[in-house]
Amino acid sequence: MLLQSLPNETLLQILHSVSSVQDVLSLSLTSHRLHNLLSRPAQRLPILFDAAERQFGPLPSAIAVVTHYPSQLPHIPRPSPPQSLSLLKQLLHVGQVANTWADLYPFTYWRGTEQECASRRLLSEHERYRVRRACYRIWLYDLAFHTANFGRYTRLQPPVIRSRAVLLRAWTTRELGELLDFQSMMRAVLELFVCPSDGTVIHRHKERYGEMPLVSLFHPAGQKSLRYDNNKYTRTAQYTEVWEGWGGDVEHYYVVEDMLKIHPGQMIVLYELVVNGKGLLPMLDGMTMESNKAAVKAFVASLGEWFDNNGETLGETVRFVISERGEEAGGWGDLVLE
Repeated sequence: MLLQSLPNETLLQILHSVSSVQDVLSLSLTSHRLHNLLSRPAQRLPILFDAAERQFGPLPSAIAVVTHYPSQLPHIPRPSPPQSLSLLKQLLHVGQVANTWADLYPFTYWRGTEQECASRRLLSEHERYRVRRACYRIWLYDLAFHTANFGRYTRLQPPVIRSRAVLLRAWTTRELGELLDFQSMMRAVLELFVCPSDGTVIHRHKERYGEMPLVSLFHPAGQKSLRYDNNKYTRTAQYTEVWEGWGGDVEHYYVVEDMLKIHPGQMIVLYELVVNGKGLLPMLDGMTMESNKAAVKAFVASLGEWFDNNGETLGETVRFVISERGEEAGGWGDLVLE
């Protein structure tokens, strides 16, 4: 039976069942009749939002991210905004970021030993859904609480901890485990790609180049590179030959703790800049950077002084909420593995 011979109701049902927004648009271009059906204002937005739910869902969690305002409490439910192309464009942006994290998950979770790498597999659709949900929720948490309004001297005050805990109380313990699992993936991306430690850089260099001098690899003879002394993020006028590492184990630990405050969208931009050389940080437009590390440092410096030496707060807030429920925080490992 030809597609053109089907009634409009059946064609609309087909359009409502397509699994992605791009597939809906592509299908509508195959015939004038399908294009006319999708062009109807009463049909276009519901069809596109149904496809967006299957491709980027859960949309309510994504909508909470794109509609967040600093003056609003994140835990208070808000009426869903009306469907519009403007809202859909914003959802496509955060949804693509969430799907990128779902693509990265197998490579960060199953890594290390040969046996772990052999266990690597693609995620099921339900697992990708859970990764996206955790991504949206951490994104909302970062927008609400990892800001200049929450400095390092107020983060441990009981009223501040309770204000953060209100948002997490709405989620089950299993869902809190998903947040921890997603945060561990973000930590792995930071440690492996965005800001590796000196030891990681040296290890990779020896694997690839043997005993070739490290300085000559990153900075050929005669070239100089900016060095950042005394402060992890502030540029100084001292020049010396250095590599791309972010310090020893102790210094690197605090760098990663600070960097975990940036939301998943920002971290994907840094990842693609460092790994693929794609894209340019908006706040660095027009600036010339000597290296990826310099670009990341300039980005962090643009966030303000509050960012430095002020680690993430999600882990301790999850610990607080779990203790309120009378559960042992020591079971986090099993919770994440589930």
